[in-house]
Order: sequence, then structure tokens, then C-alpha cells
Amino acid sequence: MIGDTDTPEPRPTIHRSISAHDGCVRRLCDCLLAGIGLLVLLPMMILIAFLLASFGFSNPVFTQKRVGQDGRIFTIFKFRTLQDQGTRDLAPHALRHANRFTLFLRMTGLDELPQFINVLRGDMALVGPRPHSLADHCRFAARIPDYADRLAVKPGMTGLAQIRGWRGPVCNADHLSARTACDLDYIRRQSLAFDAVILLRTLALPFKMLAQLRSGQRFCHGPKPCIRCARRLT
Repeated sequence: MIGDTDTPEPRPTIHRSISAHDGCVRRLCDCLLAGIGLLVLLPMMILIAFLLASFGFSNPVFTQKRVGQDGRIFTIFKFRTLQDQGTRDLAPHALRHANRFTLFLRMTGLDELPQFINVLRGDMALVGPRPHSLADHCRFAARIPDYADRLAVKPGMTGLAQIRGWRGPVCNADHLSARTACDLDYIRRQSLAFDAVILLRTLALPFKMLAQLRSGQRFCHGPKPCIRCARRLT
């Protein structure tokens, strides 16, 4: 059933392709919704960029090469939430405010808003497996035999793995296996209706994450990734 998005059942990997008509409709919907989202949220995006600049990020927008459909490499856009060598030094109190703000962006997913541009460019879809860097892709593909099957569809701003709780860094092999299983499950079940369900459930994610933050829940002690941390599977 379309609404059953909680626990994937292990099955043989089957790539379900959508019809050419559905593919065109999906692309049209992606462009329409991404265009509307970009226009409506543009003031918020400008404000986020301004605040990041005021917190010492000389370039608030982060770009990185990612692996897309069929292995094509593209440049992804995100708001920068991690300090690098180009970040200006801040006083301790200002640094605390900066860290809280960047954590808020990561937890709510607002750091991903510039990817509406990637959707309009055709690099990404609104829904699909999240794209990884070339280095991570090669490392993960060496660990999971069918990992590269994720590239059968365009990567997405959100996906089945994200609404099931697999957000944040890939911390261990179990996280990687679970996330990959969700991605392959999505590819088997993909449809316009299923995409709509995922998008609607994605809208609730920021509120769920903020509620967990207010409750003081210790993310690091749970089975799912902790987006507070910079842990990575190496």
C-alpha cells in the first residue's frame, strides 16, 4: 500500500521503471513545485544567507560534486553549516549562536533549500535517493553489493529513507544498509502518488525534529543517525 512507509521488507532488487508519460508528468510537477518553492521561500533563503554571512561564513552557499542518475556528476547547492578555513573567527558567545543556528538549519532541512535550483536544472528530483559525494559513493559501493543500483533514478531533495528517520551522517554499516534498503524499496515502488506521500510526510519532519530537540532527547544514544554529530562511516 502507498501509505505503508514504515518498515521495508527484504526483497530481490527489482528496478521498476515509470512510463514515459508519467516521467514527463513527474518532471513537470518537479519543475512547477520547485519553481513555486523557490519564489515563495526566496525571502527566507536571503535571510538565511545573510545570517550565515554575519556568523562568519564568507560564502554562505556550499557547493560540492555529487553522483547523480547513471553515475553522472553534478554540482549540488546547500547552505554552509560547517566551519572551514574560510570561516571568520568569532567571539565565544557569537560562536555559540552560530552553532545553534547551523544546527537548526540541519535539523529542519532548511540547509537543503538551494537544491530547488538543482531540481530546476534537471540534476535532481524532489523525491529520490539522496546523492552522495564521489568519494562516499565509491566507499559505500565497496561495502554494499547493490548500492550502485540507487543510481537508476534521479537523486532527490528528500526520499523514503529520510521520512523513515535515516537522516544525517552515515555512522556505521547498519545505517548504510538500512538507508540503501529504503532507497531500493523506493525505486521498486516509485509512482507519482508515492512521491506525493513522501513529500507530505517530509513537510512534517522539521516539526518532529524540533520537538525532539525541545524534549532534550539524546540522539546519539538511539539506533538512528544523529544530525548533531559529524560522525561518518570511514
